Amino acid sequence: MKETTKKSFHVGGSIEKAMVGDVDLQPIAVLQEAFKITAKNFTKFLPAVICLFIAQIALLLLSLKVQLGNPSVFFDAFITGKGFTAEILKAGFMANFWSDVLIAPLYVGVSLMALNHSVGLPTKPSQIIKGFSFTLVSIITMLLISSIQGIGSSIFPLVGLFLTMALSMAILLVCEKRVTPIRAIQYSFMATIRKVMPMTAIYLVIMIFFFISIITAGIGLLWTLPFFFNVKAIIYRNMFGITLQVTSVPNADDNKPESKADVNVSEPIDNDTFNA
Repeated sequence: MKETTKKSFHVGGSIEKAMVGDVDLQPIAVLQEAFKITAKNFTKFLPAVICLFIAQIALLLLSLKVQLGNPSVFFDAFITGKGFTAEILKAGFMANFWSDVLIAPLYVGVSLMALNHSVGLPTKPSQIIKGFSFTLVSIITMLLISSIQGIGSSIFPLVGLFLTMALSMAILLVCEKRVTPIRAIQYSFMATIRKVMPMTAIYLVIMIFFFISIITAGIGLLWTLPFFFNVKAIIYRNMFGITLQVTSVPNADDNKPESKADVNVSEPIDNDTFNA
């Protein structure tokens, strides 16, 4: 009886290369590739992205209800500009903060699906639950990231935007490379500094896409959100690389091995790891 065999191989960059800026990150090439893989995986990926979006909106509304009693108080003040007090502003900030933090496991699930797309592997909507394997570490990481971004935004809005970009790879580093949240934040920040111009160009295009999505009454988000996650996955692949695990299973009918591949998020790659 033949046994199941597993082999791993690496695609893309590495942490070592990212830390010295030895990364191929061409904005046009990244955006073109993201466009193609978004179109290819659109029908399978969109349900997971919609699930993430709905869950985050639900958490946002719940937080506003807990703080203000009625979420409409915040939205009425925001739309009309009347009665927009410091208390309402604080409630909106905290609601956004905690919805970002608590949604982290689903965010990881969608991000891991995008990593599969970036190396040519298919996905299915149910794979969004893969993020629950990283519930604790993802929430801790997102808590740290959101806190740093909040501090940056309080200093100057552009600082907050830059930190959002600079720390965008951290949560994937924690889950795919299994490094600690602090080390992942450090790696993400330093890699971005080394490639700040191409990263800024890519994120400016994404911001334009989100602006267009808003002026189309949100319809454009159906494309922009999956596109955004695929762009991030390609950047991550080019910067830090992705470890794939190929599993060969003997076929009971003809004794020929059947192979399946997936992003390997189960094995630590170095000594500085985080165990949830």
